[in-house]
Amino acid sequence: MIEEVNKEETYKPNQKMETQHFIIVYNEIDNACIGKVSDVLEGSYSEITNKLKQQLEEKLIVEIYTDLNQLHTALGLTDAPDWIRGGLADGKIIIASPLNPPLGSTFDNVVKTAVHEFVHILTKKINSNIPRWLDEGIACYEAKDNNEKWIISTLRKGLENNTIPLFDDLDTREDFQTFFEKDGYQYSYTIVETIVNVFGYDKLHSLVKSPGKFVDVFGITKHELQNEWVEYIKNNYL
Repeated sequence: MIEEVNKEETYKPNQKMETQHFIIVYNEIDNACIGKVSDVLEGSYSEITNKLKQQLEEKLIVEIYTDLNQLHTALGLTDAPDWIRGGLADGKIIIASPLNPPLGSTFDNVVKTAVHEFVHILTKKINSNIPRWLDEGIACYEAKDNNEKWIISTLRKGLENNTIPLFDDLDTREDFQTFFEKDGYQYSYTIVETIVNVFGYDKLHSLVKSPGKFVDVFGITKHELQNEWVEYIKNNYL
């Protein structure tokens, strides 16, 4: 007997691969990229968990969606922008297929998005209520999932036009589209880069635990840290 299958169902992930720390669920059509996704996740696991001083209590599910509409549905998003590569839903990592990258992305961008979302999960274990620029900045910095030329171009344009945002401008909370439009991913990456290179990773970790206590963590005010960041990008990106 040949069973009729809902066309929509054929796009949903139905294959499974388990690694030491992850369960990757995917569609057979994406089989060629699963080894890469698992290698990148497991390859980054020890370094990231050590830096953030957090471990997984159980294996983390990673769902990969070939069809972008199905990706948006899995993320619970309606009218999602075409650039979305992934996110978190119900405690799972959900990403597009690296073999069918969203608008503006490449295979490698999407693979590293799995690491980006993994970092979000660990960061939320420390503190689930931190500014968006800090949350996204750490994830972008650790995953390196965005094109370096895109970051450099944004920074140089901002410096030349004197449009570098304030930290508060980038705290859009749940509004990821506004964050994107404010070039939040590029700027937040370099804020975290500045903190790590100037003050050290332990200070970054302390800021996640106490995101409003700049003087306690760094010995300087938020405004002074903002100026430190601007000087850093002038010295390193111009």
